[in-house]
Amino acid sequence: MGRVRNILALLRAQLWIIPLAISGLSLTLAYWILTSKALGRWTSGSGLWWLYGGDAESARGLLSSLLSGLMTMTSLIVSMTFVILTLSANQLGPRLITTFMADRQIQAVLGLFLGTILYVLVILRSLDETLGHEGIPHIAVTIGSALTIACLFALLFYVHKIARSIIADNVVERVAGDLRRDLSGMLKEKESEAPFPEADGAVAETIALKRVGYIQVVDYERLVTLASEAEAVLQINVRAGHFLLRHGEHVLVIGPRSLTEKAKEALRASFIIGSERSPAQDLEYGLRQLVEIALRALSPGTNDPYTAIAVVNQLGAALEDILDHPLPHTRFRDAAGSTRVIAKLSDLEGMVDAAFDAIRQAGSTTPAVLIRMADVLGDLAPVLRTEAAQQAVRSQLDKLAETSGQAGIPPCDRAAIADRIERAGRRIPSPPRAGVMHAV
Repeated sequence: MGRVRNILALLRAQLWIIPLAISGLSLTLAYWILTSKALGRWTSGSGLWWLYGGDAESARGLLSSLLSGLMTMTSLIVSMTFVILTLSANQLGPRLITTFMADRQIQAVLGLFLGTILYVLVILRSLDETLGHEGIPHIAVTIGSALTIACLFALLFYVHKIARSIIADNVVERVAGDLRRDLSGMLKEKESEAPFPEADGAVAETIALKRVGYIQVVDYERLVTLASEAEAVLQINVRAGHFLLRHGEHVLVIGPRSLTEKAKEALRASFIIGSERSPAQDLEYGLRQLVEIALRALSPGTNDPYTAIAVVNQLGAALEDILDHPLPHTRFRDAAGSTRVIAKLSDLEGMVDAAFDAIRQAGSTTPAVLIRMADVLGDLAPVLRTEAAQQAVRSQLDKLAETSGQAGIPPCDRAAIADRIERAGRRIPSPPRAGVMHAV
């Protein structure tokens, strides 16, 4: 499933797929209308007032005018798209460009314009002044006019869409929606296991993946098959989202003997490595996209704490989904029930830190952001059902208290932050500690 999600994620980010599909449909429609004998009765004498009724010369003039206008509108749309992408890259981060490119509505509008241009071109080249009145494809010219009218309304919609797409809150909401969708595919309703347990036995060898780039997907099922054939246990020291160097102890083989060269190549092929991170298996991918928006909002050149607060709110909602579900299993077993692969996956503390550490550091002198972070951490209390989850949130509260205590902010703001941190801490149950006396 990881490979499938990775392919779907790559396809969603391609701007050309939907326009290409719509263009193909337009060409098919034009060819069918021109060759279908069943449409021969659709003429100006059919009693249909809306059907085009001019001669061939008038039809060529009309379609030529429509084509010229369509080319102008398409150029306008392309120019607007590049301007918006440039502004978004500067204000919100270049890695968010894929979010705009993956927008289905934007792709559909571009496809409508391209498809209409191709349709009009095909119909236009079929018109000949020697055609009689009955030989003119009246329905084809009428459909071309209707498609052009649809493009006019699509242009209006596109301007509205683009104008709203550069509003920071809308971008944050869109990225958060993508994050929640990705999390729903990765988090399962199953009992989780202890994170990254160590395997028993002697290490036969270590294997480097010998490639540079980001791990996008790890095919754990294939690794289980390889480990079963070798009667070994594979301990994976890397995970989706990690950046690899060519050499390192990426995989430990625990078993009686080393793997064959063929098995090593099959093992390396189980890791999909690319030039950028992918949301297919990386739980922290969407979190880091939201964090990047907040960091740019908190930069001295922008100084927009309200956008950072909107990001903190969405990060809290994403962490609630993560904490409300068990994390993916770290042990993968074969058909006989024997552990064959031990995976290294994101843990709760790491994801809470990935969500809030950078924002806490960048917003150390912005009390409103620190106060909102404390409130969001306290709001997570109802889903902190395990000691690991409680410790992850409490650790972030401790970091928040230390940051606010050492930041150069007025004492009144420091006191307000400390008060909100204390309120959040009281909402989180503390695990019992043996042998520790609490002062009263």
